[in-house]
Amino acid sequence: MDELPVWIASLLQAAKPLKSDCARRKKVYRLLQRKLMFRKVGVKEGNPCQPTYVYPEEVKMLVRSVFSQDICDHPNPCHDQVVYVTVEDLHKVEVN
Repeated sequence: MDELPVWIASLLQAAKPLKSDCARRKKVYRLLQRKLMFRKVGVKEGNPCQPTYVYPEEVKMLVRSVFSQDICDHPNPCHDQVVYVTVEDLHKVEVN
């Protein structure tokens, strides 16, 4: 298992005040998506559609272990706009 970047912890912390684990997980993934979109990870030049990110298993397992109630496992999407994010991609993202 690859080591995740430390800044992931700040996303988990930002989601803590929400009322349910489902809302917390959604918040973490939304914040992660914003960070990746801002850094243009997987964004194709001239393509108006934003990518759909599939996160590494390490991220999914971390988020599910921290916010573990009411987990439902959805299959990964498989269309043209899918970008499979790696742990290496996450390490390349600069933190402000």
